[in-house]
Amino acid sequence: MKNPTVRQKEDPIRDFEYRLGERIKLFRPIEVLTASFGEVISNRRSVRKFQTISLQQLSEVLWYTAKVKSFQMHESGYLLTHRGAPSAGARHPVDVIVFNPEIFKNEDFYYYNPFDHSLNQIVNVDKDIQPFLVHINKIVAIGPGTLLWFVAHSRRNASKYENSESLIWRDAGALINSIQLTSAALNLRSCPIGSLGEPYISEFFADPDVFGSGGLIIG
Repeated sequence: MKNPTVRQKEDPIRDFEYRLGERIKLFRPIEVLTASFGEVISNRRSVRKFQTISLQQLSEVLWYTAKVKSFQMHESGYLLTHRGAPSAGARHPVDVIVFNPEIFKNEDFYYYNPFDHSLNQIVNVDKDIQPFLVHINKIVAIGPGTLLWFVAHSRRNASKYENSESLIWRDAGALINSIQLTSAALNLRSCPIGSLGEPYISEFFADPDVFGSGGLIIG
């Protein structure tokens, strides 16, 4: 694998568009996190037995780890964003999708919109998601937990960098770490899953530049 390098001139980007249904507006945390960093870093660990979480708890995890805090328009037209987890060139090629039948009252994925802090039902998934869930449950049982999965969009990095592939995996790792630390601060359990979610995720979205890049269960 080659080292990524910045292109002399950025390529224009055509980003993937989700087709969305029901929108669930989330709210900012009621209280500011008070756990000390030493306490959080000491308590962070992977736990494979999960509990049911509330929509408010899910909202807090996403607020601290994935919500856009500030943004600016690059001269190329790309919207650069600052979020809880770092990203190469502020590109944030990894989107978060959520699965929780108890909260949503269905077995659909919901896309987390980091700009307006909302969850949005994904309706352009034509494939049955059950084989994907079976695949995950063979690794770690989801049980009453909430599945957060990462959807990578390689065009976002490739428009700025040559040999951009490795940047996606670093972004995904940073996001996993951010979610686990936040879960520890909120006294929630979490466990990363040792899979990319392929070929299921790329088949769901039927786009060669959109694919799974890992994920985790919280609860």
